Amino acid sequence: MALIGSIRKHMWLVIVLLALALAGFIIMDMTNASNRGSFGSKTVIGEVAGEKIDYMDFQRTEQALYSGSGDVYGRRNALWNYYVEKAIIDKISDKTGIAVGSDELNELEFGTNLHPMVQSFYRDPRTGQVDRKQLDDVKKAIDEGTVSNPEFAARFNELRKQVIKSQKETKLSNLVSRSLYTPTWMAEAIEKVNNETASFEYVKIPFDYIPDADVKLTDDDYAKYIKANESKYTNKEEVRNIAYLAFDVKATKDDSLNLRDEMVKLASEFRTATNDSLFTANNEGLYANRYAKKDELTGKLKDTITSVGIKGVYGPYIDNGSYVVAKLIDKKVLPDSAKASHILRAVQGNDPIQLAAARKYIDSLKNDITSGKTSFSAAATVNSQDPGSATKGGDLGSFTPGTMVPEFNDAVFNGKPGSMYVVTTQFGVHLIKVEKHVFKTNEMKYNVAYINRPIIPSEATQTAMEEKVMGMLEKTKNLEDLNKLATGDMKVETAGGIKKNDYVLGALGSGQTSRDIIRWAWEEDTETGSVSPTLYTYADEANYVDSKHVIAALKSVDKAGLATVESMKSSLEALVRNEKKGEMIASRVSGTDLASIAAAFNQKVETAENVTYGSGMINNAQEPSVIGKLFALSNSGVTKPVVGKSGVYIARLISKTPATVTAGAFQTKAQQTQQDRMQVSYRLMEAIKKSKKIEDKRFTFY
Repeated sequence: MALIGSIRKHMWLVIVLLALALAGFIIMDMTNASNRGSFGSKTVIGEVAGEKIDYMDFQRTEQALYSGSGDVYGRRNALWNYYVEKAIIDKISDKTGIAVGSDELNELEFGTNLHPMVQSFYRDPRTGQVDRKQLDDVKKAIDEGTVSNPEFAARFNELRKQVIKSQKETKLSNLVSRSLYTPTWMAEAIEKVNNETASFEYVKIPFDYIPDADVKLTDDDYAKYIKANESKYTNKEEVRNIAYLAFDVKATKDDSLNLRDEMVKLASEFRTATNDSLFTANNEGLYANRYAKKDELTGKLKDTITSVGIKGVYGPYIDNGSYVVAKLIDKKVLPDSAKASHILRAVQGNDPIQLAAARKYIDSLKNDITSGKTSFSAAATVNSQDPGSATKGGDLGSFTPGTMVPEFNDAVFNGKPGSMYVVTTQFGVHLIKVEKHVFKTNEMKYNVAYINRPIIPSEATQTAMEEKVMGMLEKTKNLEDLNKLATGDMKVETAGGIKKNDYVLGALGSGQTSRDIIRWAWEEDTETGSVSPTLYTYADEANYVDSKHVIAALKSVDKAGLATVESMKSSLEALVRNEKKGEMIASRVSGTDLASIAAAFNQKVETAENVTYGSGMINNAQEPSVIGKLFALSNSGVTKPVVGKSGVYIARLISKTPATVTAGAFQTKAQQTQQDRMQVSYRLMEAIKKSKKIEDKRFTFY
């Protein structure tokens, strides 16, 4: 109390000190900001052709449209592309007059021709259809000015901006695509390429003819491959190569045994439970009330189910990394397929008033059919709100178990042929008539309830592993130290070609932890060869436990230009190995007799007929290099060994039929023009981006 009284007495001094501290902070902040242009520039996340993208706007859009959904970095990347493209489209719109009118926008948002984005945002996940009632309510609220929810308003405004941007981009694409034209000389050349055919014999020696262990790759092999494919592997910007060692956090033997003891106890309780559904739900199990064939079961249960009695419990047993206890609820022979008809009265959003009305309507129809006043077929044609089956008198044809939604499925396959059943599903209320059951195998099917627990590391195991790896990290200062930690099956991995705003790190995948490592590697004071002082932990998000700890190092930095071996080695290993195998196989081929070559490599001589030059295909395999060499031959000529995409080929040309080119090639001209126009929608924007100066500052924000 004395302390509080003293603070109150000298409160004026506290206020003065706080004011001075705040003033000093602002002055310092403005001084620092002056080095970056201006105080306001601190919120600029990027700039496109002079158009600034503000981070506060960026955040508001993300919050309005994507809050709590999807991979955070994936959605931010998509949002960045949207802002870049919007800035470009807006500038083009100002110059060209491209716009979206109010009537057009209304049609896209609420009309019969809804924009795909609107369809996506207002799709009912249960039915897969647009929730028209919700959309009509939105329109009514906007028209009447009764929108009071600021969160909804922000969300809809951002959605509207994206719809307008998308529609403007579509119009721009249409303008450009309409200007494309295929000249006659090009159409005739394409027709010649597409119509010239050849028939040939060939021997294909697949790459796996040589085991991977027999191929030793060197850095020179990678460098040679990168140089030969320079256009593919040239970096347009600086990239960094990150080395890392991952330590998996696994359950110990004691963790597994302790969990098994728990499951043994649970199995005993499950065996005596009188309400299997409730018991399963209370223990986070699965009781789907579905019948499955023996072969559809998994783990040891598949081999044991025939000896388990009804209400019998099997387990615990291990299946896919979890301890499982299974209880056989029931078993019986069910139809392999069924034929049924139905009458549907649709209900929107599970509305209780609509639901009650629909049930009353269906009950009335059932009484009329039962009393003979009308037939099921006639009632369905007039009354069913399922347009697909109403015109067929409600006939749904034949279908197998699991094809329909669960409630419908159960009524049909557990019901009796000739009987009618009233069933409520996510679509509304149905009157179902089971027409026929089809039994083909009379195979027994089983209804099983499950309780499973993943075998995960205990808290003590997680703590011990973290302390162990942290101890290693404290002694690891550089790449040489990191390499020494790799013992046994462990090895230091490299994630190459990492850009400043990337969020995926090699085999470690995406997410916040990967992004943290990448940000560290791109910090100005991170030196090549250094090890991060932070221990990075990846979590098993499904089970809320640590899954691995990672020690990371900055291996090297590549400036813009031809990629280095270090940056590409991990991603090119398979391709370079196959090329090396191809060279090895080609060097062992002798002579030109295909039968002898096939025998030497334990392969066979195959034939391909009427292969077109333009397709580049050999019996469903894309092999343009082989086709190119082949068409350069004269009849009976044999190619030298050609290293293709899937193996080494040696081919003998049997015959070649020159193309017949129609004068003007009008059909080919029309087809090629149409193909080129179809590509505009996804190639135009990327081409425009290359011509614009885009300043990306995302790294300073996240």
